[in-house]
Amino acid sequence: MKFKRSSLMTRVIVLLPAVAATVTLVSLQAQLAEKRAQAAALEAEVAAAAQENQRLEATIEAAGTEEGVKDIARQKLGLAESGEIVFYDIGG
Repeated sequence: MKFKRSSLMTRVIVLLPAVAATVTLVSLQAQLAEKRAQAAALEAEVAAAAQENQRLEATIEAAGTEEGVKDIARQKLGLAESGEIVFYDIGG
């Protein structure tokens, strides 16, 4: 009888760490999947920010030209070249 009891105890001692390791592994796999999804979302944000940076750099470069300065003066300041007539739509 003592032999069966020690055999059962040995099985329990061996089985508990195996169960704990399995639970930990499943938990870590779920966390890993979540972190991979977060990484993919962040990579998409980085790509969008890089594209926006390129657009802004192109806008800055265009603003340095004479035509760019004229466009900014027309759009932001409402200025016109001599001989131009500006019409404003106030109808909504």
